[in-house]
Amino acid sequence: MLPRYRNILIALFVMFLLAFAGLVALFHARADEYAVGEAKRQALNALLVHRATHAYVTKVQRPEIYRLKDEGKLYKGYFSPLVMSFTFISRSMKDLLNLEREKHGLEPIYFKLASENPRNPLNQADAGEKELLRRMNANTLGEYEKVVDLEGQKWLYLAVPIERSNQGCQKCHGDPADAPAELVAIYGDKAGFHESPNAIRALISIRVPLHSIVAAGDRMAHVLTLVTFVVLAAIYLVIALLILRIDGQERKILKQNSELERLSMTDLLTGILNRLGLKQRGEGIMKSAIRFHHPLAALMLDLDHFKQVNDRYGHAVGDAVLKRFSEIIQANLRGSDIFGRWGGEEFLILSPYLRLKDGVKMAEKLRLAIEGAEFDGGIHLSTSIGVSEYRPGEAATPL
Repeated sequence: MLPRYRNILIALFVMFLLAFAGLVALFHARADEYAVGEAKRQALNALLVHRATHAYVTKVQRPEIYRLKDEGKLYKGYFSPLVMSFTFISRSMKDLLNLEREKHGLEPIYFKLASENPRNPLNQADAGEKELLRRMNANTLGEYEKVVDLEGQKWLYLAVPIERSNQGCQKCHGDPADAPAELVAIYGDKAGFHESPNAIRALISIRVPLHSIVAAGDRMAHVLTLVTFVVLAAIYLVIALLILRIDGQERKILKQNSELERLSMTDLLTGILNRLGLKQRGEGIMKSAIRFHHPLAALMLDLDHFKQVNDRYGHAVGDAVLKRFSEIIQANLRGSDIFGRWGGEEFLILSPYLRLKDGVKMAEKLRLAIEGAEFDGGIHLSTSIGVSEYRPGEAATPL
């Protein structure tokens, strides 16, 4: 694969990975927000049920009982928490509601009408609730909401003050002498009495368990995570396949272009460099010699009497002679030497780091190799070789 496309795929993979990680974090954050929001809705529902119960007891049920008393259908001292105590009725309803929740596999909601001086010890405010009541009575706190950790489980805690006491409240929570006789008989003359007028005597304490809601949110986040992974993986796979296809096509084109370039610089008969190839390779060698100040020898070879070979033996033999000549020369060159066919029976050798005297020695070696060789048809040939040297600092003439 071409480096460009490999880098694109790596960059896309990193981007997709970061996007996936970001989305997963977002899903779980939203799941936590959902859990808290759902807990708030459940707490609000419990609060609204409580307020509706309070409204019914104070506006409908109690007035009806007072009417029955006034009409003599109930005796004046009648009192029963089952029908007249809003706190008792509200707590009983919440107990029944939690039983129904448990039947349906739902966790119970903690509900308490917390007071510092309750009639029922179940409603006794703890230290935290007492502090909240103090701040509410001092008008420094309205409603209080917080996610708390109790016994290794997280809850949404909501504390809401009830309405401040009024004249109607004082009948049952002020002087016990003014309260129904049966109320005093049941609860005594201390618990729930002697409360200050216009005070917030209690707060509604609600705790909603977050475990099951968080679990539901996490399940939703896991599903979204899986779907996101599949979608992003599919998109990446499609992009990768497209890039691989483009890369394959481009590499094929580059290979074809490289082959065309090689053919354009190769002598088709001998397989060595042609004049164009010699010029291009020669320019690079010349620039290197100029830049790094090293000598460069050039050897021009001419195959003697080659025309007579063609005339006497034909072009097929002449072509074979040129091929054999090229093979012999190549076999006697260094790996750094550049060898090519300049044209016809003329050949050129460029030898970097070779001085004139060493170039002459090389020429003699090549001359002897050609003279000692036997070509097709028992032909023996010779070659003429001219040698020149580029010396560092001299002006260079392009090929």
